[in-house]
Amino acid sequence: MQSLSRVTERRRCGHAADATERAYRGFVRILVRCVVLALLLAPAATATGGDSPAATKRVVHAWSNRLNAYDNAGAARLFARPALFVQGSGALRLPTYADIALWHSLLPCAGRIVSISVKGEYATAVFVLTNGKHRHCDAPGQKAAAVFRVHHGKIVSWEQIPVPRTGPAA
Repeated sequence: MQSLSRVTERRRCGHAADATERAYRGFVRILVRCVVLALLLAPAATATGGDSPAATKRVVHAWSNRLNAYDNAGAARLFARPALFVQGSGALRLPTYADIALWHSLLPCAGRIVSISVKGEYATAVFVLTNGKHRHCDAPGQKAAAVFRVHHGKIVSWEQIPVPRTGPAA
């Protein structure tokens, strides 16, 4: 038979463990509620903190206008630094405006925007390629497309993509 002091000690330890467990469960409940609340509010915070679709389109139009005018330094200033450029299987992260301007000076074509669609921070622009000031296009009249990621009024990345299909094939 166990002594009375051992039984009392176990009850005290058990009681202390139950209190600790209840406190822990309460903490976990509060933590889970905070995480759920943060996840619910995150889309609203990012939606209000981003650029409007109209503002994103204006940045892409400004980029196109500067590219067509061979204003490579002006086009470069529309980018955040460092900026990411993806073309084919190659990617470049350019850290300075001078690097970004040089990259623009090497583009062979100017282009006329025929469409822009915006989803969040991403704008997909379709261009008809043309010759331009100091640009001798290797595919005038052809279409090309690029995705721009615009964050707080600055282009963060530019990626050349295949021209999106606009409808069912004829």
